[in-house]
Amino acid sequence: MKKELSIILPVFNEKDSLPIMVRLLNSTIKFKKEIIIVYDDQNDNSVEVAKELAAELPDITLVHNNIGKGAKYAVEMGVRISKYENILITAVDEIFPIISVENMLNKLIKENLDLVSGTRYSKGGVRLGGSLIGAVLSKIANKSFYFLTNIPLSDCTTGIKMMKKSLWKSIKIDSKPIAWAFAFELSIKAYLNNYRIDEYPLKSVDRLFGGSSTFKLGPWVKEYLKWFIWGYLNIKKRNRNEKN
Repeated sequence: MKKELSIILPVFNEKDSLPIMVRLLNSTIKFKKEIIIVYDDQNDNSVEVAKELAAELPDITLVHNNIGKGAKYAVEMGVRISKYENILITAVDEIFPIISVENMLNKLIKENLDLVSGTRYSKGGVRLGGSLIGAVLSKIANKSFYFLTNIPLSDCTTGIKMMKKSLWKSIKIDSKPIAWAFAFELSIKAYLNNYRIDEYPLKSVDRLFGGSSTFKLGPWVKEYLKWFIWGYLNIKKRNRNEKN
């Protein structure tokens, strides 16, 4: 497989974080790549900054998501126009060591994996910044899910995921477009469908440069809890069937 990567960045009022993330990616990654910036609304303050970046730097594409609002649909829009088989999705406000991108891609290619998920909760991974209650709930949920299901991902909910485009296209995403709940669903369904999956440790800093948070406790907990229960039940069911 060629060392090529399509990086998809959904944005929501990220005028401060976006140029930092894009310039870090552009200056650090030396192999063939494209950076696809996807926005929902023309009034998003990221749009003007993204236009300036696209005029200044090579391989930057700005695209309007006209499928439906939310990161789930923004990623789908990005995948549809992407050039390469290898895809990286990540939130712009979640700054992580950019050197990890090449390491994740090397792992994906050399080990012939379908999905490499970033992890903030094991093997040297770290999560800093962001909402305290969000961080606590995320860590408890991921640790509990890992313990209950023995899935080989200690951070299923993270939006920092590298995958083959064919995996994304083959999995039907049913979650509501709330936060990055689709990333949790994607992790579960990739495992249930016997795709080759693994993880890579990341030191992630959430909202280091500000931006507009979409965090809403009630809807977020409800949607993530739904997939927690669905995943637990279906993984246990599969394990029972394999034993029989």
